[in-house]
Amino acid sequence: MTTIRLALDVGTTAIKAAAFDPQGKIVAEDSAPSTVIRGPNGENEQDPEIVWDAVATCLQRTAGQVDPARIKSLGICAQGDGFWPLDAGHKPVRPAILWSDTREDIAKDLAELSGGPATSAVGRGCNTALWPGTSAMGWRWLRRNEPKAAERVQYVATCGDFIGHRLTGVLSTDFANATIPFLDIASRSYGNAISALECTDLQDKLLPPKRAHAVLGHVTRAAARATGLPDGLPVSVATLDLGAMIVGLGMSRAGETMMILGTTAVVNILTDQIESTDDPIAATVLHPTNEVAIRVLAPSTGAAAFDWFASLHPLSLGGEGTDEIAMKLNALVEQVPIGANGVTFLPYLNGERAPFVDPTVRAGFLGMSGSTTKGELGRAVMEGTALSLRHCFEEENGLPTLPVNLTGGGARNPVWCQIIADIIGQDVMVNSASDLGLWGAACIGAAAVSGEDPIALAARNTDDLVTYRADPNRHDTYAPVFKKYRKLSEALRGASASEESPT
Repeated sequence: MTTIRLALDVGTTAIKAAAFDPQGKIVAEDSAPSTVIRGPNGENEQDPEIVWDAVATCLQRTAGQVDPARIKSLGICAQGDGFWPLDAGHKPVRPAILWSDTREDIAKDLAELSGGPATSAVGRGCNTALWPGTSAMGWRWLRRNEPKAAERVQYVATCGDFIGHRLTGVLSTDFANATIPFLDIASRSYGNAISALECTDLQDKLLPPKRAHAVLGHVTRAAARATGLPDGLPVSVATLDLGAMIVGLGMSRAGETMMILGTTAVVNILTDQIESTDDPIAATVLHPTNEVAIRVLAPSTGAAAFDWFASLHPLSLGGEGTDEIAMKLNALVEQVPIGANGVTFLPYLNGERAPFVDPTVRAGFLGMSGSTTKGELGRAVMEGTALSLRHCFEEENGLPTLPVNLTGGGARNPVWCQIIADIIGQDVMVNSASDLGLWGAACIGAAAVSGEDPIALAARNTDDLVTYRADPNRHDTYAPVFKKYRKLSEALRGASASEESPT
């Protein structure tokens, strides 16, 4: 009888469950929406009980499609960070403050901390730039604004931790989820950031971290009734969705890189060398199952740049839908040489957060003339977004030395993928599978039961892998294009700062 590896991915806006055979084929799946409660001042919250109900329904519908006797494990990944406070009975104290929360008074509190000993301690400990949607900032807000609720808090969890507890009755966290903002990566324990952020009253409420491929516990009788899962099913410690995706790709060695070209972009670099700094850019999290760390640099604009530009020209480009419009734009772009005949696009449609932080900087075309064409502008958009990815690499530790994995909606565009490969000077391997996080979680869950290496379990044959070979000559041609891009970026940021300065 073929065993089944079950996986759960509790995202911010969607919850997914899938049942895999050992070769990585999905044999059952289901999904459910997850509601974010948005406020007028940047509040982003979720009711943990509603999230749990959606999880239970999703698992029940997935488990109902297979023989429950075949299900041997469950792995969990979920949205990370945020502030999910629980009381002594492990019940939610209030709605969870999400990783994406930017409410004004938290942002103001963070601005007052920035550049001081608190953010320096976070940088020195976990090489991460502090942002509003972290447990530290949520706790500071709760103490000021809801002191009665703060008195009831006994545990601080993440989304995955909370769901894992509902399934097993055991509350724990993994190293990836525990990293930001309190962990000291060097010692793998909570460090000086706790006192520097004035959160010593939170110290005994933080969960001791474990490896994700440890057994968290077993599905309780109550959870089995709610989810349709077998009573006593082993469940692994929940991990960060990004970490599960990296496991799903089989990545565990320093130097390996994965990029996501979704609405926003993400550059993920595995490293065993973390340099402590008072003022880091972007974030660092520990790998869910191995000793390396993951540097996470997330430019604010990814495939959204292409979607934005294509939406400006639907009639002139022709086409019935977005895919056909994209094909017609690609045809124009392919006729334009490297460098878009001198046109540069700075892709800061929503400000920028990596490799520099500037929420006020905005996008722009530079180098246009009266003869500039749609094809030149379209190529400049593709190049500008790819150059921002290279910028992340250059600001970190230089261009990648190993082939790079690429996934996300933008990875479906072959012209763009080739541009990225040529700009970063490294082969780009596109994996169009949409189940990487679920597959990684499934392998982590299976490893918790078998004791095997999750990375080895994640190996699977796939027809979805396409490799775009970097051309050395085109890479050399892009060198002055990138140099100009950086100069123009610095000039634009300088102009943006000047506009904000009082006269």
